[in-house]
Amino acid sequence: MSANLVWQRKMLSNGLTVLHYPRHQANTAQLALAVKYGSNQEPPTCAGVAHFIEHMLAGGSEQRIEQSRSIEDFGGILDVYTDREQVVGIVDVLPEKLLATSRILSNLFFDESFEKPKFEMEQKIILNELAEVADAPNVKVEELLLENLFKHHPIRRPVGGYPKIVKKLTLDQLKQEHKANYVPQNMRLILSGKINRKTLDNIFRDFSSKEETKKSAVNRVITERGKPKSFVMEEKAGIMQSYLSIGAKTINSMHKDGPVLDLIGTLLGGGTSSRLFIELREKHAVTYDVNAAHCKGLDFGYLSVNCAVNTRKATKAQKLILEELEKLRSSLVPLVELERAKQIMRGGVLRGMDDAQDTLEIISYMEAQFGSEFALKEYMAKIQAVTSQDIQKAATQYLNEDNLGIAVLKPLK
Repeated sequence: MSANLVWQRKMLSNGLTVLHYPRHQANTAQLALAVKYGSNQEPPTCAGVAHFIEHMLAGGSEQRIEQSRSIEDFGGILDVYTDREQVVGIVDVLPEKLLATSRILSNLFFDESFEKPKFEMEQKIILNELAEVADAPNVKVEELLLENLFKHHPIRRPVGGYPKIVKKLTLDQLKQEHKANYVPQNMRLILSGKINRKTLDNIFRDFSSKEETKKSAVNRVITERGKPKSFVMEEKAGIMQSYLSIGAKTINSMHKDGPVLDLIGTLLGGGTSSRLFIELREKHAVTYDVNAAHCKGLDFGYLSVNCAVNTRKATKAQKLILEELEKLRSSLVPLVELERAKQIMRGGVLRGMDDAQDTLEIISYMEAQFGSEFALKEYMAKIQAVTSQDIQKAATQYLNEDNLGIAVLKPLK
């Protein structure tokens, strides 16, 4: 595997981790700040606060709005998003404007001042966003699945939280969570693209000036045990098809079976040559599209299969999916098929590392999970080493019928 999958790492005096992935042929420069505080780390009584803080970073005061918009004056773009285990802000800008842009991003993340009128405005905006998400049946059905797979883990909650809790959040709660978590030792600075040495040194010096706090960030880890509900169904108005999600709890990202289950996700739903695409679409025409993926983090993991089908064919689609899972348990995957899946995964990673924004997201995720500049290279080596026997063993252990949960969202009659 190419050494191009390795980045440079250093620790600033205030505890901020800095990661640099040079791309000398690029025409633009990229910088990201990632905070190890997503929806999984927030207190249950403040569910949605991590996402709320993300909104306030760029919109929590008149000054913040002006600063975030000024990035466009530099020919750049700003994207900030919340995930299960982190909030990430990414800027993509002209190289000569990177230093000025980095100072803006630093101000947006470290500044502790937020205005009450902007808080109230963003609260309304977020409630609109949550309503829009609730209208998306593919999102709703996976939420149903996670609620049944996990009884206590925060992964069962939507990243944006619940409207009833978001309505009750206060500015003081938001400030408290921001102060505790938006600290240098709980953050990663990631740089890529066309960046000269002088600009790098200036950025390092600026970020070194951010004070390290003695207040440690909260790290909540929850162990989830027990079997899921086998089946749950809900009705929803305004949809024409039924939405089906089948999945199982698996393991966290550090577990040795992680790469094996990732490959199983690719075998099942990775492209037009995948087993479920061929069975459900090409052979039986019960769906337009079907996807499968293994999602994992520091203390959770699940594999899910999702598709939309005509309600009259939902039972058939469910049967076909379960049959494919049984095939993985009962027989070895042919070597040619396994090698194809490995190549699909390798191609996906390399394309991601060729993309300006995807590069930062991949590095941020791998660092969050493994804390090593060699993490991606080592991960791809583990993928390459997976055998057909490994696939069958993992499918038998994690994807047996006792561990599966099925969620269906069908049209309201």
